[in-house]
Amino acid sequence: MNNRAMRAVSSDLPAPPAGGAGAADPRSLLVDSAISHAEKLRRVLQLEEWINGTPDTPMFEATRRSWQEQRERLLGELHIGN
Repeated sequence: MNNRAMRAVSSDLPAPPAGGAGAADPRSLLVDSAISHAEKLRRVLQLEEWINGTPDTPMFEATRRSWQEQRERLLGELHIGN
């Protein structure tokens, strides 16, 4: 594509948003944070369901311990204690 064609195409494009490149909308960050929080809460509830639904046998001991560790880590990230 020659320079004239490039200028014609680029002149049809909308102007970039004010604030420059990399400027983040605080509302967008808040929404992202809320989504992340909700996903972690969903995962905590899923892990609790699995932990409570798994038989307390030696065969599942390592798996249950792993789920409990994941649950505790997520609760810590969410600043929710037992």
